[in-house]
Amino acid sequence: MRNPSISGLKKQLLTYMDSKQVRQIELGFQFSKNAHHGQLRKSKKPFISHPLAVAMILANLEQDKATVLAGLLHDTVEDSEVTQVDIVEAFGEEVATLVMGVTKLTQLSFTSKEEAQAENYRKMLLAMAKDIRVVIIKLADRLHNMRTLQYLSRPRQRAIAKETVEIYAPLAHRLGIASIKWELEDLAFYFLDYTKYQQVKKKLTLKRHEREQLVNEMSTLIHGLVAKEGVESRVSGRPKHLYSLYRKITEQNIPFDEIYDRLGIRVLVHSVKECYEVLGVVHSHFKPLSGRFKDYIAMPKSNLYQSLHTTVLGPHGHPIEIQIRTHQMHRISEYGVAAHWEYKEGQVSDQVKGPQFEWIREMIDLQKESESPQTFLKDLKLDLLMDEIFVFTPQGHVKVLVKGSRPLDFAYLIHTEVGHRYIGAKVNDRIVAIDFELSNGDQVEILTSKTSLPKMDWLQVVKTRQAKSKIKQWFKRQNRDQVIKSGESKLSQVLLVAGHSLSSLRDKVDMKRLITQFNGTQFDDILVMIAQGEVSCKEVVRQLLKEIPSEKGTFPYTPVQSKNKVRKSENVVVYGERDIKVTIAKCCNPLPGDDIDGFVVLGKGVSVHRSDCANILKLGTELSDRLVSVEWDSEVVAQLYPVSFQIDCFDRVGILQEVVSQISELGINITQVKTTPKPQSQIQIRFVIQVRHVKEFASLRKKLLQIADIYAISRSS
Repeated sequence: MRNPSISGLKKQLLTYMDSKQVRQIELGFQFSKNAHHGQLRKSKKPFISHPLAVAMILANLEQDKATVLAGLLHDTVEDSEVTQVDIVEAFGEEVATLVMGVTKLTQLSFTSKEEAQAENYRKMLLAMAKDIRVVIIKLADRLHNMRTLQYLSRPRQRAIAKETVEIYAPLAHRLGIASIKWELEDLAFYFLDYTKYQQVKKKLTLKRHEREQLVNEMSTLIHGLVAKEGVESRVSGRPKHLYSLYRKITEQNIPFDEIYDRLGIRVLVHSVKECYEVLGVVHSHFKPLSGRFKDYIAMPKSNLYQSLHTTVLGPHGHPIEIQIRTHQMHRISEYGVAAHWEYKEGQVSDQVKGPQFEWIREMIDLQKESESPQTFLKDLKLDLLMDEIFVFTPQGHVKVLVKGSRPLDFAYLIHTEVGHRYIGAKVNDRIVAIDFELSNGDQVEILTSKTSLPKMDWLQVVKTRQAKSKIKQWFKRQNRDQVIKSGESKLSQVLLVAGHSLSSLRDKVDMKRLITQFNGTQFDDILVMIAQGEVSCKEVVRQLLKEIPSEKGTFPYTPVQSKNKVRKSENVVVYGERDIKVTIAKCCNPLPGDDIDGFVVLGKGVSVHRSDCANILKLGTELSDRLVSVEWDSEVVAQLYPVSFQIDCFDRVGILQEVVSQISELGINITQVKTTPKPQSQIQIRFVIQVRHVKEFASLRKKLLQIADIYAISRSS
């Protein structure tokens, strides 16, 4: 492949830009060349050869001035002394924003390779949502790096090629940029499995002359037949891509000689009407193969691809695939979103819009929920690689689903509430089972009921990530409602001891100030914190009573207090006149940092409880004279305390291992583990661990809640 030159770049740019814009890009080239002066790539070539090649790829995609400039400058901030301010001053804010968008995709540091990958892809999705050009530049950057991959070590070659075939090529496919997608795949195939690459190439090369003769003969025939009908066309052979052929051979178990699109012809015309006229001509003169016709004009792919595909028996009985499309459709098939993005009209959107970008918005929502890098990477790869089917609503609207989808997936695609209220479905006017697999062209009608609610078993039925996510969100909300009720019950008990009801206080107290004090956004947040042990009921009640002018902020019972500290044991200070033994109550396992109260147990000393412990609340009402004031010593001696807690989650392979690994990473000792299966694919995991302070447990809890499929963690009391 010839090395690009500035003269070659200018020549390409002048095919669609005016000379003034090209001069500005030439200034960008000189700026980048100066910034990278003295730098060499692994190939020993001047570093400027890389940004120049990236700019040439972008120019071949006919990208705008700002995008080509950003391609020339994309490494300057990362690999030279140039700053963002320098780029703003020289080329403007728009170019600088694109350069920084690409730079931020590589300026990340993480504890694990998997975490780094996940975060890079998250950043990429967010960048796409703001300006799709950032990712188009990144794809051009990856393409040139793949073209020069031979200069890296073998392990680096394999790692980069693997990432390319798993993420970047599918991403180019999703954006409809076939000209980049095919080359990325073939280059990755070359470096990942050179032997198989050469085998496929050799098979394709065999009888090349004979195959070219057939294609030329068929092309001439079609061109002549179409011309007789008064249709102007351009007919040519279609290029073959080795990785695509290899996947068909291995994944579909198709013998090489039976791969129909080894012989391919493309027919380009000027209008949609002419596409169907050409199809009629082809089918009237050549026998079409059953099941080999696809109409992507009436039902475009989600990446905007449109074309008619048919396979016919050509001269000498050889099957030949024919693609028929307009010139504009062909442009979009090669360049995808790069061919029609809003900046073409000088109106760069600050957000990805349109149904073709729904998957980007959905993946952004997913990355907010899936804090686990493993889960996010898995979902992203599946999303990028999915095969599509097209189904219809009763009104005739086309909907795109992943292959293997069920009616319930379709219901959630229509609307979340339609999915939640699902009771059945009709496919092509026939009632079908919930696990019925939809096919291309099916018409689907969803049956709903106001009384229907999601079921946990649905998670085993649905195939799309969107449907699974919406079902899990519903159950998480239900769990939150239960947690809120638990917190409300605990708070009500403590308030009753203080002689108040929660309902009456809500009318008397400025709840907004209380919510702000506990860093919540609504009162329910405080109830969740109480239920999950993040704040104590006693502290919330104290603050509630402070809001009432007539109240002192104390409880009806007052523990015995004295200024003298007479005993310090278990890191607990007891106030009073007696020297008594101190024990930590096992019913609630208080930790340093918890609010605590003491209760005198006759003949056994003082038992220390959490202030919101059900036992201490009961004892405080019935035997208030035996309560004593206790507190954690300000100079706590490092000591391990047991804490019991339970995790409620959706059951799946590996979740217990993830939890245990996270606990171990924080250096926390586990003394007991018990798992209990629950209905509807759920599980409860009970742990007893050893920590030094309630803050240590709070930190652990926060980490564990980031694991996918965990929806509740609570301390046992």
